[in-house]
Amino acid sequence: MKIRKPHARLPRRRANTGPRKSGLSLKGSGLVYVATTGADIRGPSRRGAGVYAWDTRHLSTYEVRPRAGQLRLLSAEVLPDGAFLHYGLGRLRIARRIRVDNAIADQWSIENPGPGTATFEADITVDADFRDLFEVRRIKRTTKGVREPAAANGHRLVFRYTAVDGVKQSTDVLAPVDSWQTGDGPARGRVAVRISPGDRRSIEIDLHVHSTLPSPIVADRDWVAWQRTSTKFASDSPDLDAWISRSSLDLFLLSDHTEDGFFPSAGIPWFVAPFGRDSIMTALMTLPLRRDLAPAVLRRLSENQGTRDVPERDEEPGRIPHEIRQGEIVRSGGSFGTPYYGSVDATPLFVWLAAEAARWMPERDLIAEFEPNIRAALEWMEKRGDRDGDLFIEFERKRKTGIENQVWKDSGDSYLNAKGKRPDGPIAAVEVQAYAIAAMRSLAEVVAKRDPAWSKQLAARAEKLHEKFERAFWMPARSFYAQALDGRKRLVPDIVSNPGHVLWVGAATPAHGMATARRLRQGDLASGWGIRTRSSRSKHYGPVSYHNGSVWPHDTAFAAAGMARYGDKAAAATTIAEMLATAKAFPDWRIPELFGGQPKRPGVWPTTYPVACVPLAWSAAAAFLCIRTMLGLSVGLEGRTFTLDPLLPDGINRFEAAGLRVGTGTIDVRLERKGRHVRVASVQASGISRSGD
Repeated sequence: MKIRKPHARLPRRRANTGPRKSGLSLKGSGLVYVATTGADIRGPSRRGAGVYAWDTRHLSTYEVRPRAGQLRLLSAEVLPDGAFLHYGLGRLRIARRIRVDNAIADQWSIENPGPGTATFEADITVDADFRDLFEVRRIKRTTKGVREPAAANGHRLVFRYTAVDGVKQSTDVLAPVDSWQTGDGPARGRVAVRISPGDRRSIEIDLHVHSTLPSPIVADRDWVAWQRTSTKFASDSPDLDAWISRSSLDLFLLSDHTEDGFFPSAGIPWFVAPFGRDSIMTALMTLPLRRDLAPAVLRRLSENQGTRDVPERDEEPGRIPHEIRQGEIVRSGGSFGTPYYGSVDATPLFVWLAAEAARWMPERDLIAEFEPNIRAALEWMEKRGDRDGDLFIEFERKRKTGIENQVWKDSGDSYLNAKGKRPDGPIAAVEVQAYAIAAMRSLAEVVAKRDPAWSKQLAARAEKLHEKFERAFWMPARSFYAQALDGRKRLVPDIVSNPGHVLWVGAATPAHGMATARRLRQGDLASGWGIRTRSSRSKHYGPVSYHNGSVWPHDTAFAAAGMARYGDKAAAATTIAEMLATAKAFPDWRIPELFGGQPKRPGVWPTTYPVACVPLAWSAAAAFLCIRTMLGLSVGLEGRTFTLDPLLPDGINRFEAAGLRVGTGTIDVRLERKGRHVRVASVQASGISRSGD
């Protein structure tokens, strides 16, 4: 099937018709640039502006400001390797190209259309505070390293810092200034060029970062190759196509190319690091776009799997890490150390990803590659994760420096009892049990031929856990699952979004799944922009709280996938339509980490969360889980067959996928709406068969 529209062309920044601009977030090989939409780093900022490397802010201020007049931003476009901006300054026209890789090249092209000679004169202001990423949002600095005075030598300016553990870091700025003025506060330099009528002059400012820590070993970042090897999607909706294109670009920006594939960092600016839960969920959701995130994630996490008991880091044998950091705080014994293992859900999700990826990539035999790690993870789930031997996986940190709530809703107030207090632990979260059930069920099916005894053991344990799960977590009076069980096995009964995860992984009974899908679409949870993290009827509800009423795109996508899985395709289509409307509401169709849970009203845009990550891997990947839900795509045990059960949101009458690599082959598929019905208009499969054909 020939795709009708390519999704290779990226959408350009639209007029300011929605929420305020989210700024520029750019990433290269180990280097991150976070600035205003106009590319200024106005600092020191507690909202994350800066240039970062090794979890350290290497530039806290960076501005190029004309001495006469003010730059008027005309357009700003994020590119795979940086950004392209256009400004007006009086009669001058300015094009600015920022390239970000393992260094930053900031190139200015100033054009004078005439009639007389013009001068572009600007001040460059630069500073580097070398704050650890963990303390950027704090008022008071906690790290005690030594920052040397800025040193200038001709056009070159150098900032140096020595951390308390002896690690040395520096930032070099090279610019065509007359001279650098240094002293207390930021350094300043002046650039000036005269431009004849009809002529164009250029200025380049280069920024380099250095550290005695190891530099990242990253393969070439090739956007053209990424596009060529990704599934091509197209529809009759320009907004859907734009959302898909933006999401693919964001995943490319966040991912580093490894020998096994692409490993995604979690998000900019706070989470540019390997994360267990985030990377696994991203790989799972992104399978319809490209499969090679899965083996890269499995490899990196298995290499850092727990091997011993280290209470300060919540490490235990078999446990999958929560995050891996490089900053001064974790290196010098502050916070929770690195790698840190305070995530109770990453381990069952690791097993589930291995089993699911084995269906999608049978040629890799991922089970054989990672069997020791999978078995170690399963043993942790059964013994260490199940702290009291009741089959449920519970969490409780071992040191006060660790994360208290070790699930995706990890803020301190995400678990609350009727009195507004955190329930006594250890806590068994509803979605964690569902992940464990799905992991063991899926793995049991995948290994049935190679190891029947193991398969039988896994299936039996999964069903035993499932039976107990349904009895313990289901609330008949509310037709919904409880958020958790506390340390005394009492329900934490508030209505929250977490049961949507239970549906996504298929851990509910058919009756409970259908009831949960209906409940998720009630107005206290469904805001009109997505699914709220907590019911608006709860006394703990706050529409702009991190986890108590805000909307998270990945959470909403899980709910939509779960609704479709349990037969409520209309609810799933409505939820995906809301996500598409949200993407359209935000600049560049880029949905942030989270946003406010206020009800949707005409002419009122979603409320931006002030320090949300943009882009975030979960949010970008959510688009591709929605695509899988629209296709109704599932894969047979050995990757030799697939099924389709399509749906389309209102307003979309055609959707196409070409070159979708799944299992042992590739499929091209086109969905069409005919009246009230959505059908598979055509499907071409090579190397894999459609079930029922």
